Amino acid sequence: MKLRIWMILTLVLSLGSLVLISQESSEKDARVSFLIGKVQIQRSGKGPWATLQKGDTASSGDIISTGNASKTTLLYRGSEFKILPNTKLRIATLYNENQNGKLEVLSGFAWFQLVNLKGKKFEVGTPTTTAGVRGTAFSAFHDARTKDSSFCTCEGKVLMNGSGDPKDGTLQEKGNGGYYPGDGGEPKRSTYEGIIVKFKSMPPFKDLMKKNISLKNCLSCHTPQGWTPDDSVPSDETYGGSKVP
Repeated sequence: MKLRIWMILTLVLSLGSLVLISQESSEKDARVSFLIGKVQIQRSGKGPWATLQKGDTASSGDIISTGNASKTTLLYRGSEFKILPNTKLRIATLYNENQNGKLEVLSGFAWFQLVNLKGKKFEVGTPTTTAGVRGTAFSAFHDARTKDSSFCTCEGKVLMNGSGDPKDGTLQEKGNGGYYPGDGGEPKRSTYEGIIVKFKSMPPFKDLMKKNISLKNCLSCHTPQGWTPDDSVPSDETYGGSKVP
């Protein structure tokens, strides 16, 4: 009888350990919740590139690259990182109880929704500009050729730090965007009031796209209303709607 009880206790403890290890792994790494097309990952930012698949994980130091008409979404502690076509994103650090988080858009376009930071800071940078947040949703774009960068704030507030910003940065609120020329010129501010309405992009958005073609990436989340875009953009679940498989 004692031997049987001991075996049961050992089994329960073993299963508990496996659950804890699994939880620790899921907390430590980001997980791919959505993927279409060709997406690759370079572990620790060096060495060969490997094909990324749905359900795979990505860790601090990894670089993710999406091909043409390709896209992936990563989930981490409830936060979402959506990486659109022709983009390279480096995961500098993933936030936890002991450290802040930082992602770097090396080229292309990505969208982020940050939650559950629990007092930790989070930054998304490009080679020329940095956005600091404490829980919000926004996008970041960087043109590796011209060195231009732009950020749009969808929810909350983003503290921008780039060439032309004041020493302490510029607070960019919901419904506004900032464009940072690669030549170090004065940043250009824009507002999307009445142009972006929740999950819809209204007809005037088409005119804005003619001036800044990178804005077409916004159509991944904001569906055209009353107009038809010339090119389609890969989209996944609705804005803020990723789920762990």
